[in-house]
Amino acid sequence: MAQLPNQQPERTFVRDGIFHRSLSNVRNSVFTDARNKEAGENGSAEPKEDVFSHMRDDDEHLINEEDLELIAFFEGLPGCYNFRYLMRRLARELKRSKRYNRPTTVVIVGIDGFENVEPNYGELAGDTVVFSVIQFLLDGIRSDVDMAARLADDRYILVLPETPGRGAAILCDRLRKKFESVELKHNWHNIPVTLSFGIGYYPVHGEDPRELVARADLACEFVQQRGGNGFAYAPEG
Repeated sequence: MAQLPNQQPERTFVRDGIFHRSLSNVRNSVFTDARNKEAGENGSAEPKEDVFSHMRDDDEHLINEEDLELIAFFEGLPGCYNFRYLMRRLARELKRSKRYNRPTTVVIVGIDGFENVEPNYGELAGDTVVFSVIQFLLDGIRSDVDMAARLADDRYILVLPETPGRGAAILCDRLRKKFESVELKHNWHNIPVTLSFGIGYYPVHGEDPRELVARADLACEFVQQRGGNGFAYAPEG
């Protein structure tokens, strides 16, 4: 049986105002360069005092571009977007679909049995399931085309551009079967969870991003009520 790696991704936090001090350093750099240029043009040999010098931090405390990207767009793991950013991307994809008459599919993925994980195995076991499912979904979609985001610990959303409903159903069934062979372990315990998929696609199930997500979520809930570990299309309007 396949087993996902036990390594969990690092989480990115903004602590002690580091983010704001980093922005101040950027402003300080621009301001200082402008003042030095002005001083050079006026024949002054010494640059004027740095007005932000009292706020300067060591380089090790600065947030680099990659960190800022993680904070702005991603949900704990590179490749897994936060929900707000993904909805903006979905809206753009649907506009493109309308213009060029191309399909776009939304899939809601639910973790069956997740409500029993923490009570039976502890909070860390819940984290293991969350990050393992995220990594599993990212590995199963097209990294250069498709998008994934987390709605909740037990709920995820996939956006599949240029994918009709039938193609999404094939993907969901493949992922569902593949996940059955994945071993999720915590403290020598196997964690018994499966995945359910709800599918909504443009234009059959709606043209508005929120409508597509809502209908796909309803389909996922329907699958879970039947016992989970399956997929279903959203109800048509």
